[in-house]
Amino acid sequence: MEILKKHIIGTLFFLICIGSSVAQTQEVEAIYSRLDSYLEQPDSDNQSELLNVVEATLSNDKEVLLAKTIAYCNIGYIETQNKALQKAIEVYEKAKQMFFSENLSNYDIIEYCLKPLGNLYIKTQALSEAENTIKHYIIYARETGQTKQQVSGVLNLSVLYHNRGEFHKAKNILLQALKESPTNHDLKINLASAYYALHQIEETKNLLNDVLKSNSNNPKAYQLLAQVNLSEKENSKAILNLRKAIKLLHNASYINFREVAKMKLSLAETYFVSGQIESSLSHIQQIYKLLIPSYNLEQYLPKNDQLYAETILMDALDLQGNVFINQSNLDEALEAFSLASEVSDYLFAELYVQGSKLLAQQDVKRRSEMMMEVFYKQYQSTKNKEWIAKAVHLDNKVKGRIVSEAMFLKAKLNSLENKKFSEFRRLQKEFAVINDQIQKQILNNNLEYDKLAHLQKEYSALLTKQRIEYSNIQSEIANSLITNSIVDLDEIIHKATISNQTLVSYFVGSEMVYQIVISKEKLIFQKIVGSKTEHLQFTEAIRSYSRFFDSPATINNDIPLFTASSLKLFKILQLPEAENLIIIPDGILSFIPFQTLLTSESSIFKYAEMPFLIFKSTVSYTISFTEYLRNTSSLDEKQSVLGVFPVFKNSVQELEYSVNEAKAITEVFKSDLLMETQATVKNFVTSVNSHTILHLSTHATGGSFSSGPSISFFDRTFSVEELYGHQFSNQLVILSACDTGVGKVVKGEGALSLARGFQYAGASNVLFSLWQVNDKSTAELMEYYYQNLSKNRSRNLSLHRASINYLQNKTIDNTRKSPYYWGAFVYYGATDTPQEKRNISSLSFLIFLIPLIGIGVWYFKKRKKT
Repeated sequence: MEILKKHIIGTLFFLICIGSSVAQTQEVEAIYSRLDSYLEQPDSDNQSELLNVVEATLSNDKEVLLAKTIAYCNIGYIETQNKALQKAIEVYEKAKQMFFSENLSNYDIIEYCLKPLGNLYIKTQALSEAENTIKHYIIYARETGQTKQQVSGVLNLSVLYHNRGEFHKAKNILLQALKESPTNHDLKINLASAYYALHQIEETKNLLNDVLKSNSNNPKAYQLLAQVNLSEKENSKAILNLRKAIKLLHNASYINFREVAKMKLSLAETYFVSGQIESSLSHIQQIYKLLIPSYNLEQYLPKNDQLYAETILMDALDLQGNVFINQSNLDEALEAFSLASEVSDYLFAELYVQGSKLLAQQDVKRRSEMMMEVFYKQYQSTKNKEWIAKAVHLDNKVKGRIVSEAMFLKAKLNSLENKKFSEFRRLQKEFAVINDQIQKQILNNNLEYDKLAHLQKEYSALLTKQRIEYSNIQSEIANSLITNSIVDLDEIIHKATISNQTLVSYFVGSEMVYQIVISKEKLIFQKIVGSKTEHLQFTEAIRSYSRFFDSPATINNDIPLFTASSLKLFKILQLPEAENLIIIPDGILSFIPFQTLLTSESSIFKYAEMPFLIFKSTVSYTISFTEYLRNTSSLDEKQSVLGVFPVFKNSVQELEYSVNEAKAITEVFKSDLLMETQATVKNFVTSVNSHTILHLSTHATGGSFSSGPSISFFDRTFSVEELYGHQFSNQLVILSACDTGVGKVVKGEGALSLARGFQYAGASNVLFSLWQVNDKSTAELMEYYYQNLSKNRSRNLSLHRASINYLQNKTIDNTRKSPYYWGAFVYYGATDTPQEKRNISSLSFLIFLIPLIGIGVWYFKKRKKT
């Protein structure tokens, strides 16, 4: 009986296996059958039917999964041909995730997925994602012995580095690749391009001549030769070489119309710089026709509904805007720039990784400079307030746009708790940790290539997961993100009026500097720097003033020089008289402590008596007009502080007076202090969101050319990369450490500082430093700050009063009253109306006294009558 049972079970198992195998074969055939139909007629109906079959098939059999991967890759190819680039990216990412997560094989995933995906990322300005994808397939090609694909990867990576302005990186990887493939013409052309960007003209010419000797029909070689011609003022030769390149592209067996459009853009630009305006405009229209099938040559400019996310289209519109400016057609120029901005917004909306967004913002700033000049000219001629409104909107677009979106997104995700959002936040944190590990590995002197390759693969997998997860939640947050970026001038004026505030925003261009002033009484839009010469003087005035804060002794060593420099900068910046100033800085102005500027001439050597701006105005800062309107949070009446004090006792890093800061906090607020060995990263992360105020008293660095900012805990440093993955809900973050506001300045975004890292992680109200602060003075200033905060609950006013308290303290000697000691800290965030606490004993005394006075008056009058 037992034997019979085993036989029956074995037979059943065999039949199940056969059934399963048949079912899987049917599923594979169903996918391939639908795929064939789609490829024969690649319309939306056939695509929907194919996707329905693919997504309804839940089998984990490798043949089925491979069929699904192949289907996704083919959809990606068709969507690319249809110029639906973001849809193509989405399906390629699905294919990539499936292939590598399920360890599939027997398919050229590099050729049919990773290469087109990397190229799509480059085309859509997602350069961080492109770099990751390309590095992924270079590693995979090396592991699987695909030398040809390794070379393809190096070529694409060099293009990416070139687009990012990293010409030395491009040169180095190309030289290395040429050692292994010395006859590869594509490598030589890309190397020639890197040489040209590095102004190595002879090397460029030699390589191009070498390529053209072997292959005189290389269009890219002629395009680069045209650039060399332009640099040597041989414009006619440049035009001839570009025409030759375009002809070669048209004669190719397969015509890549995007490449033709790209080459025609180079020709249109060359005509423009050569003064041949009509020829330039004619070629711009040809580009529109190539990129937009529905474009009519009689239109002149494309219509809004013809626009889509395409960098060549954006560049062509920018060029046409410049042509119109050259012709003094300002209205037409603005129309072209507005269309280019719309295309830019389409591209930006699909960017996910911060690095890609930062690069895209630099293009936004460049276009904004041209638009701001047009707005200014139109305002000067019409005095119409509408031009100021446009200038405000434009200014807002290039001030902390990325960090503002990140803050808003984190707050939104926090308020919409569900499984999808929780998973997205988890992936964000994991992604930040992996990215931090990669950066550290790259900077390691003993670089472990195997470990780096493993991390790159992990990063790639996480990026794909995160991107897919982001697509899932995008529909729920998209409208909110758009609304968050809109600013209304009348709304700004209203808030400034009821708050008795004067906003001063600076827009620093490459040649011009503009200022917008908004208050109850003032609405000013002016140019404060109007030429290259003035701009050089402006930049030098800022740098000269900043140098006074390089060391504690610099100001004290030459007070007259400091006062002259301070007043000079104050006059250049044209700050209005106001009780409450809100500064929106730009570029290197982010490093200027406005409160330390002198408002009039001074021959006094006593700092407490000098006419510093702080004695006339309460100075606060904000990232942008968006943040000014959005950030209306107030400080809760009941506060609790998480204080982090590593102290670093008995070491060269010891912060002796940090203990005084801790004591000052405990005297006025309920607090939880992580002292010395308790001040670890783990304890910080665990406790941070349980308190309304976060206070970090430690060491920090603003980073260097190769590494980003970081902050020190007792057990290890915490990098800004890792910080990006966290989420902070504190009402106030105080970074009582050196250089917490210092970092690399990115055009269109600002300083990539540690403070910005906290803002990016959701902390919208941050107090931080602009240089290497003095331990003792910082402790004294923070003591005053918390005393004031406990009395008035105003985060901005408390810093203002603390600085004045410090200056008026007679026990502090004059040397330590130099602005170096009290002026380093700035506050970015919501401004609070003071909620002064009344003295209870005084109030009780008044309540008791008033009736006594009344009785006394009554008694006196009665006695007088008697």
